[in-house]
Amino acid sequence: MAFSKRPIRRSALIGPWGVGAIVPFPNDESLMIAGLDAWRYNDPKPFIIKDDRLTKRLGVSELRWPPDFRENNADPQNCHLRIPAVRFPTWYYCPFCGQMKQTTYYETQPMCDAIQWSEGRKCSATGKYRKKMISERFIVICPEGHIDDFPVAEWVNHNSGHTYDPNTCKIRRSTGGASANLTGVFYQCTCGAKRSMAGATKKGSLDKISYRCKATKPWLGVSGEEPCHAKTEDLKVVLRGATNVWFADTRSSISIPVDDIATRRKIIGVLNQWFHQMNASKTNGQFNRDWVNMLAVQAGVNADELYQAFVDRANNLQTNDEVNENTSEDEYRLQEYKVLCKNSGSDAMDFHSVNHPITEYNPILHKYFKSISLVPKLRETRAFVGFSRLEPNEKTITERKKELRLGSLEDWLPAIEVFGEGIFFEFDGEQLEEWAQNSSSVQRRMDALNLAYQKSKFGQKTQGELRPEFVLIHTFAHLIINQLSFDCGYGSSSIRERIYCEKTTNNLGMYGLLIYTASGDSEGSLGGLVRQGEKGRLEDTIISAVENASWCTSDPICIQSSGQGPESLNLASCHNCALLPETCCENGNRLLDRGVVVGTLSDLNIGFFKEIRNL
Repeated sequence: MAFSKRPIRRSALIGPWGVGAIVPFPNDESLMIAGLDAWRYNDPKPFIIKDDRLTKRLGVSELRWPPDFRENNADPQNCHLRIPAVRFPTWYYCPFCGQMKQTTYYETQPMCDAIQWSEGRKCSATGKYRKKMISERFIVICPEGHIDDFPVAEWVNHNSGHTYDPNTCKIRRSTGGASANLTGVFYQCTCGAKRSMAGATKKGSLDKISYRCKATKPWLGVSGEEPCHAKTEDLKVVLRGATNVWFADTRSSISIPVDDIATRRKIIGVLNQWFHQMNASKTNGQFNRDWVNMLAVQAGVNADELYQAFVDRANNLQTNDEVNENTSEDEYRLQEYKVLCKNSGSDAMDFHSVNHPITEYNPILHKYFKSISLVPKLRETRAFVGFSRLEPNEKTITERKKELRLGSLEDWLPAIEVFGEGIFFEFDGEQLEEWAQNSSSVQRRMDALNLAYQKSKFGQKTQGELRPEFVLIHTFAHLIINQLSFDCGYGSSSIRERIYCEKTTNNLGMYGLLIYTASGDSEGSLGGLVRQGEKGRLEDTIISAVENASWCTSDPICIQSSGQGPESLNLASCHNCALLPETCCENGNRLLDRGVVVGTLSDLNIGFFKEIRNL
């Protein structure tokens, strides 16, 4: 393990880096964050994050902040907490003479200091002034999450007529020639073999040299301890700094007041005890309101919430608030949605929302929303559960956690918590469903997007067709974030979206959107976002967002697009109108269409907010 001083923000260990990620440091240093087994805490108690809901969902005993650099005078031998890392790639070369050397993941001594780390990288062939070697830029990644050094020796000696002997052969790396592509990178062995990198990144190139995945996991220090089922043709040679080397899988949670959770459990208790009797005594399909009021008084809960719970249970909607590793993302968010739709919490708690009926706002908004909740205070917990390579893929939380550690003793996950503020939009579900179902133009537009969605890697993991309601709410989120960044002064990268709407099904009846700031620093809780959600300001923000979206500087190309962006999963959406920084969007700037919000050139009535556009 390498324990040299290389600073990194703790929040960065959740994303864009974390366990298994290659972190570039100054002076061409390249390290990979080690597994959780190697993380050490003098006393983990100060680092524990309290979030019972998320802890239960992830199936761990606790969530912890990553260690930070702090003094501990009581224990001088262990006074600094560090994030352990391993060397990767292990092939190094001298930028002056080209001599190559393969090292190990760590020094022979388990804990090496900065001097040993620096000495181990110096080239022995550059005489008195030994130059520092830098790590090889090419690596091999596997769709099952494995990663390995590029097989330099096998590549250069394949079909060369020479035999590579690791004890006597030395490899030299050189660059040059008139070409700036891979044909200008050469490897030459002292045995006489020589070959360029031309064709190394093509599909099947590793199969030609009989290379097979070794199931290498440098972050855990293991290789070949499990079989790899990936085909050799699926292995890929990439640059170590490529974006597809590591994709973080995180889970986030908005803190819910404990009082709301306790109340919900009381409601579930009443449902379990009285539902069958109440359901059998319904009149004209309606539950007896007097009985519901009586049960509410006895249980000490709100009568309206209890009545709605009976209706939800009758419609087979989610009513059980107990979460576990099998709880879906939509089911998990349903609890937050119900809290955001009402007054909840207080300034003395980590969450505080004030709900305003839409009748308090300008009548122009009455058709689109049921209520607006201002959230002057919220806490979000983000936990790192695993990663993937080559492309983002979905695995169970249990499968993800196995990638982060060797044993089962470390029953925790790294996480961070951030505080901020937000605005919650509760859409009018009846109006949304009527718009989506009754407009043939909307259905035809969704058919074009669904065709690309079903072919994509995201659509293949889900069942059913993409819902227009989800695309509308998602696109509206991007447009309103762009406008809020102008109106309230926040940078767009510090504002995030949290969508409460199912993509392909409608089992939970959620139609909500939370726009919030949770950047982890001073920019995130200044009050500007909540102030912009007040009556007299929010109307202007929404109107401006819709009007600005009615025309893009790339139109008519953008609005007439039949598919653009990653895997053609956007229709009318580009960097000039609706795309946002990656930190803002939950879906990687996918599944966006300005047309369903403001209409198209050929059909202005397709837009859900067409009345606002026509003002």
